[in-house]
Amino acid sequence: MSDQKQKKRYFAKHAKSSAALISLGIHAVLILVAVSFVAVTVIQKEDQKFEYKKVSRPKQKLKKLQVPVKVKKNKPKPKLRKRVVVKDVKRNTPEFKMPEITGVKGGVAGMGDGGGVESIGFSMPEMDFFGAKAKGEKVCFVVHFGPATIGPTPFDRMTGLTIRNRLVDLVEGLPEYTLFNVTSYWASDCWAMEPNMQLATPANKQKVKEWMAPVNPLEGNYQHCFAGKPKSVDNARGKYPTKVTGLPSYAPKWVYPYAVPGNLVQKYAATAKGGIMHWGRGVAWAILEQKPDTIFVLTTNYIDGWGSGSKGQPSKMAASLKQMCTDSYGPDRKKWPTINIVVLTKAGKDSQGAGNVLNAQFGPIWKGFNADGSVIDDIKKFMNEEERDLYRKYQSQYGSK
Repeated sequence: MSDQKQKKRYFAKHAKSSAALISLGIHAVLILVAVSFVAVTVIQKEDQKFEYKKVSRPKQKLKKLQVPVKVKKNKPKPKLRKRVVVKDVKRNTPEFKMPEITGVKGGVAGMGDGGGVESIGFSMPEMDFFGAKAKGEKVCFVVHFGPATIGPTPFDRMTGLTIRNRLVDLVEGLPEYTLFNVTSYWASDCWAMEPNMQLATPANKQKVKEWMAPVNPLEGNYQHCFAGKPKSVDNARGKYPTKVTGLPSYAPKWVYPYAVPGNLVQKYAATAKGGIMHWGRGVAWAILEQKPDTIFVLTTNYIDGWGSGSKGQPSKMAASLKQMCTDSYGPDRKKWPTINIVVLTKAGKDSQGAGNVLNAQFGPIWKGFNADGSVIDDIKKFMNEEERDLYRKYQSQYGSK
């Protein structure tokens, strides 16, 4: 007990010294620990930089690109033209039984022999107008609408009706690139549908129907479509083109009356009585005013258009027409129009007389212009079924043959 007490007293006496020693020991330990730690170096990395190092590589020769080349093959030129015929294709073309008419062949249009559009590979439309055949892109129809085609009875008027309907059919079949015009004539009258050639568009084809719609109604008390004309027609003749309306109800809806100017009558037909008339005036209108490559004339007789009478002088008239074409088209005859002639046999008459008219009187004209000629020996051949029914009906009523 004494020893323990001595120890306690010792520590009690030296308490401060012991605390100092303990503190000193702890600090010594901390210093040793601190010294024993490895210093950590903080390294701040710089931004990466790329250095260019030249690398030698083997060089290769560049190859040329193989680009496909389209080779244009020579293709045949497309044919933009189409053949044109009257729509009623089942009708038979009249056969000529008379010796004078045997061998009448279809002609070729004036531009057909290596000239015009055919020279660059296009074919012109072919037309069949009551048996007369021709080619052309610019066509004029010169049609008779006088007493011989439009008679006093409905039976007689069937002839004019058939002519009008087949003309409409042919025009409707023309391709749209074709130019056309129509004139009706009789004696000293020549009434054009339009002053200039018209494109064969649907609108202009419809115009033909509207223009001729009033002509030749089957019923009614009237004469031919030129009868009862107003004075405005005569006043407009020398002022072409002047449009005239207000015509009788059986005449065309409107007309452009035409007469050959006096100075040209003197130049081409100095001996003509009363000027150039009848079908001759219609042909002169076509050559001087329209300049077509094809002309179709439908007539019932010759009647020299130069006013020389029924027989006239066909060769002299043909020479005058050639001079007219030389002045209008130039001396190259390939550029001249064909003048194709259709002679209509009058009702109840033998077709031999019409054949003589076609060959003996019109021959120097249609042959001299490398054209075609035909005879309508029976108008029924060109009628459709509905028209034939009307024809038989009126034939029984009016006792005609």
